[in-house]
Amino acid sequence: MRYVLTLIALLTAPPVMAERGDYGYVTLNGLARDIWPQVPNLGAWRAMVCNVNGPDGFLSVRSGPGTDFKVVRSFNRLAVIELDASERRGRWVRVTGAFRHMTPEGRPTSQRNLPVQGWVHNGYLCAFIA
Repeated sequence: MRYVLTLIALLTAPPVMAERGDYGYVTLNGLARDIWPQVPNLGAWRAMVCNVNGPDGFLSVRSGPGTDFKVVRSFNRLAVIELDASERRGRWVRVTGAFRHMTPEGRPTSQRNLPVQGWVHNGYLCAFIA
């Protein structure tokens, strides 16, 4: 039953739109996944957490590529996620680390490493200029 409900939710959910906007010293330039096909030999990549305006307000990193896997860490807007973009499973991409050097409002702050490994949905990762 859980599988059927998840499938219905995925099929009826609106598509994830690319977030574009300025947040203090950060400019989000749309979804990072839209750029990946243009980069040959794609591997290590950095993207910022975006599109987390809903009731949760954060992106969950999971232990595997899907919502059935355990949440290992969560990040709010403008955290930088380090990825191995060559390792993807559908809309899920492998996370190799993370850090923060901007507040969620886009103000500079001391860089803080945020150790994590797992998987994230690529609909919440934006290309950025900071």
